[in-house]
Amino acid sequence: MKNVLKKAGAAVLALTLTAALAGCGSSASSAAASSDTAAASTADTAAETELDKVKAAGKLIVGVEGTYPPFTYHDDNGELTGLDIELGKALADKLGVEVEFQEAAWDSLLIGIDTERFDTVINSVSITDERAEKYDFSDPYYYEARHVVVRADDDSIHGPEDLNGKKIATNTTNAFIPWYEEQGVEVVGIDTSGEAIDLLLSGRVDFVGINVPVLNAYLQEHPDAADKVKEAFVIPNSEDVIAIPVRKGEPEFLDAINAALAELREEGTLKEISEKYLGGDYTNSAYSN
Repeated sequence: MKNVLKKAGAAVLALTLTAALAGCGSSASSAAASSDTAAASTADTAAETELDKVKAAGKLIVGVEGTYPPFTYHDDNGELTGLDIELGKALADKLGVEVEFQEAAWDSLLIGIDTERFDTVINSVSITDERAEKYDFSDPYYYEARHVVVRADDDSIHGPEDLNGKKIATNTTNAFIPWYEEQGVEVVGIDTSGEAIDLLLSGRVDFVGINVPVLNAYLQEHPDAADKVKEAFVIPNSEDVIAIPVRKGEPEFLDAINAALAELREEGTLKEISEKYLGGDYTNSAYSN
C-alpha cells in the first residue's frame, strides 16, 4: 500500500513539476517576445531620419530671428518677410511640406537645432570652421563679400594697391581694420554705416568697406545717393558663404535640401529672391565673376 501511495505521489509530483516548468517556459517566451518587440520598436525609432520626421509631420520647422533685414524681419504690416523667409517657403514647397517659422534670438538659433526645436535654421548663417565641426551645411545659396565703395567720380581706386594713403570711415571694432592698416589706410572712426557713407559723400573720407545688403538698405532710404557711389573692388578673403545648417548624421535630409536648392537655382528662383531683397544677384561667389 505504501508503495502504491509512493508511486501515486511520485506521479502527482512529476505532473506538478512538468506544469510548473511549462509555465516558466511560457513566461520566458513571452518576456523574450516582448523584449524583441520593444527592441524592434526602438530600432525603428532610431532609424527614423530627420527627413522622415519632416515628411511625417507635414511641415518644416525653421528657426529665424525676425529682426534682421533684409533676411528675416517684419514688414510694415507685421508680416514676417525677407530673403530667408521666401527661401524657406520655396524650400518647404520643394520638399512637399508646409513651413513653420519660429522666431528666436540669434544666440539661441543653432541651439534650437541641437535640442530639435527646429529642423533647421535659415537666417543668413555663414559657414565657419567652428560651426562645420558641429553641423553639416547645405550647398551655399548666398555669398556676402565686403566691397570697397567710393564716390562715383573717383577713379583712383581699383584694387588694394590703390589704398595707400587713403582714408576709410569705419567702426573701430571692424575686424578688417588690421587689413586696412596693412594697406596704409588711415582709419576714421564712426558708429554707423550710414554715418560712414555720409562722410564718403561729403569727401571727408575716400572709401568705405561695406556689405551689399547694408549699402542697399542705405540707398533705399537715400535714393538720391544711388548715382553718387560705386563699387571699386571686392576685398580679398572677405566673403561669408551662407548656407543651411542641419544636425550631423542626417545625409538624407541634407541631400533633400541640396536637391531642392539645385532646383531653385536652376529655375532662377534663388536669383529672383536675391534681386528682390538685395538689389542684385549674390547667389554666386564674388570671386568667381
